[in-house]
Amino acid sequence: MVSKYDVFYVIATKGETKAKDIAAELNKPDSEYKAIFNHIIKLDDEGYIERDGAIKVIHNKQSETLFKLISFCISNGMNYNLMFKKEMLTFIQKAAKNEFFTINNIRIHPQTFKLYTSALAKYGLLLIISRKPLKCKLLRHHFLANIMEFFKMKIRFYKPQLRELTKEIEKELKIYKKNMKIRPLTFNENENNGKAGFVYTSLSLEGNPLTLPETQKLISKDIIPKKHKLTDIQEVMNYKKALDIMISEANHSTKLSISLILSYHKTTMSHVSGAGEIRKQNVVIKLNPAFKTCDWQEIPAKFNKLMKEYDEFESKKRSLKEIISFAAFFHNEFQRIHPFIDGNSRTSRLLMLHILRSHNIPMMELPLGYFDLYLDLTKRSRKRDDEALKYLLEEIILMDLKSINRAF
Repeated sequence: MVSKYDVFYVIATKGETKAKDIAAELNKPDSEYKAIFNHIIKLDDEGYIERDGAIKVIHNKQSETLFKLISFCISNGMNYNLMFKKEMLTFIQKAAKNEFFTINNIRIHPQTFKLYTSALAKYGLLLIISRKPLKCKLLRHHFLANIMEFFKMKIRFYKPQLRELTKEIEKELKIYKKNMKIRPLTFNENENNGKAGFVYTSLSLEGNPLTLPETQKLISKDIIPKKHKLTDIQEVMNYKKALDIMISEANHSTKLSISLILSYHKTTMSHVSGAGEIRKQNVVIKLNPAFKTCDWQEIPAKFNKLMKEYDEFESKKRSLKEIISFAAFFHNEFQRIHPFIDGNSRTSRLLMLHILRSHNIPMMELPLGYFDLYLDLTKRSRKRDDEALKYLLEEIILMDLKSINRAF
């Protein structure tokens, strides 16, 4: 059934259109025309559109906000009609109050509870802690706050607690290793799906405009989206190639070296000049001047020091806690050394995965719900906090493992 949000999005993307053209765009039969026209009248009454011969969007704050919310959902493979439902918004409002919640905290029909938690988990906005009983954690993301504000509903998020999760991760790793022996082909399929998710996530944080569905089609089926620049498409393909190389190297327990890091960067950034080359000028993070990168003349010394610390780390058998802690440290230190003109953050995520995966921790994706927390602890941070990043990394690893194990 067509919703008013479907109709609005078609009008907004078309610029000017007619009711019959909206039905055609939505691929709906003539029997749906009346419903579509009723939505047009409602959108007109609510001040989103105007009808003056043709139908067009009124450019005001509410229409622009709605368009951004719908576009965000489409970019991230989310059903905006489900997300905008009054019942879903009420669910989110109640779920946000406690860091961990069950159906007892929300009190809705069990099937509805399962539907909403499953959808939010699929979208990367919710972590399922346990299945029996179904215990969940809603993740703090600006999108949730934005939709609540748009629909004039208040939301107050829980205050997160820093928790050690290595015991839970070890438990999931045992399940993962058992599943790998039984169904290796299923793992390979999930791994390929995870690659598209990681590439999309990492590059969207850097401004690449391809949506998650477009990235998935490009990577898995070589379907090239028509509306994007060639450089944006090349950026995705280059990063996918670098990811494949990293996974192969990590699977063979290849140790990181400056030359290997330079080759990762060269592959990742081969669509621009300066790929694989250490910068010889100072740079700043445009949107965060508080994030200090080192002077270009200090890069060789700092880079060598970091690699010596890495070699020391790799010289001994390490616990799971030590591995995750060092991966978080390496990520933060590399970002602050900032050895390249561009591509430092996406390279730091690649290196972090190399460290984890070379120690048999199969992290791949950075779920959507962690975007804000991750950025606040990395290049959007005003103060470095390796400890907080470590705890966040533990939670992401746990979420990834639970997702992988459920898919077997």
